[in-house]
Amino acid sequence: MFSRRDFLKTAGGFAAAVTAGCGDGFFTTPKAQTRPNILLIVADDMGYGDVSCFRGGQPWRPITPAPDNVEDIQTPNLDALAKKGMMLTDFHTNCSVCSPTRAALLTGRYNHRSGICNVLGQLGDAIKAVNKPGEEMFLGLKPDEITIAEILRKSGYRTGMFGKWHLGPMDTHHPMDQGFEVFVGTGGNAGDNFTMKLGPGDSGESYFYRGRKTVDAPGYWYTDVLADETIKFMTADKPQPFFAYLPFTAPHNPYIGPNDKELANAWSGREDYGPGPREDKHQAYKEVVEGMDAAVGNILKALDKSGLAENTFIFFTSDNGPIGYGSTGPFRGRKANLYEGGIRVPAIAAWKGKIPQGVKSSQIGMTMDITPTLAAIAGAQIPAGRKIDGIDLTSVLAGGKSIDRGMLFWEKPVGVFMKNFDNRRWTVRDGDWTLVKENNQKDIALYNIADDPKQLRDLSSKYPERVAKMAEAFKEWKKDVYSDSPWDINEYMKRFEKAGIIENQRG
Repeated sequence: MFSRRDFLKTAGGFAAAVTAGCGDGFFTTPKAQTRPNILLIVADDMGYGDVSCFRGGQPWRPITPAPDNVEDIQTPNLDALAKKGMMLTDFHTNCSVCSPTRAALLTGRYNHRSGICNVLGQLGDAIKAVNKPGEEMFLGLKPDEITIAEILRKSGYRTGMFGKWHLGPMDTHHPMDQGFEVFVGTGGNAGDNFTMKLGPGDSGESYFYRGRKTVDAPGYWYTDVLADETIKFMTADKPQPFFAYLPFTAPHNPYIGPNDKELANAWSGREDYGPGPREDKHQAYKEVVEGMDAAVGNILKALDKSGLAENTFIFFTSDNGPIGYGSTGPFRGRKANLYEGGIRVPAIAAWKGKIPQGVKSSQIGMTMDITPTLAAIAGAQIPAGRKIDGIDLTSVLAGGKSIDRGMLFWEKPVGVFMKNFDNRRWTVRDGDWTLVKENNQKDIALYNIADDPKQLRDLSSKYPERVAKMAEAFKEWKKDVYSDSPWDINEYMKRFEKAGIIENQRG
């Protein structure tokens, strides 16, 4: 097995990526000076229906109905990006909450292999509560993981991250230890979006990082700060190509928009930020989404003005579905559950002259596909022997046929909130079929999402053999990914149950 230490010791240079799906003339290993720049933008808790071009002309319908005086969300800059590239209409996150998706995105592997199957703060609290004396505390992304930032940096890219990390405490699991040369952002959420202080108003310790140190935040809207820092990094006069990773905290709550600084100062320092200080929550959410879209527009303008747009691959997506003020479009579910609305997200890929413009692809994609795809685009080598679960989508992005990838799996073995731990959420996807076990269901349900995108008609009694086949495949997959986890998930499920942290660890 090729370890992270082996990888970091190897000589520089780059070669064609070795993952599945590469080729069809889309990309050949280029000379260093012509390799494309890469910009990866990830929204936070943004729903499929929150990007206007993904609504297909339909009105914006948030999960919690909005008052009549709130107009539809408009995202003209993301819409323009989609016209210049490809919309992936069947793209999914690896989980319906934050940390697991980010682990899969950066490693190209199912998040269970990193041991990250829930939001890290809550998962860490649960493990700490049941650890035996002398047992090591599980904190975040395991150090021997090899990230796409490390792969690209090793092959000669400048690597910068601007935004939300959420893969472990910053003193022990810093992004600069996982391949990023430059980091500006936060370990987790953005708090009040302006002061970035732990205390009320402008008091208390800052949690805004520049490199390895916390410093005072610039003081204007955090989403714009991240966009400006990304632009500065991309347009620096450097000979190497860049990899810029921009995980926004928008539109995650609290919904404090670009014009809400006074409200933010009154709201900072709270332990539970909730949806924020404004009474008009839907309007506030709309302003945050549209403010983020404007920030994306500023980035795209900077790429055009600097001449970098000609050779920059851009990918935009979200880390999971929305909560109540966002829209899942035509799909059932929301953040934290495993119906389509919790895991199907908008995704856009654009690269001038390489990706057809203004087209849609129904290729089934997952967040873990990003690492092998970026490696292929950069001509960077993924270490031989490294288990990669994602696939290289470059042939699809070039306009080729969809890739038949077999069954895909999701599991969230513990719930989002400490009071609601459970082990009953999992999903299997096989073509147009989804098998879903949600925590409010006694039995698993089978849906054909081509005919029933809202997942309302359970067909399990009609197709028992298909149910049995998919359920058995899930069990085998679970054995595989659990065997790679740095902590024994099955053992801890039993401990959680015994401690009363979860009601039922089976299923």
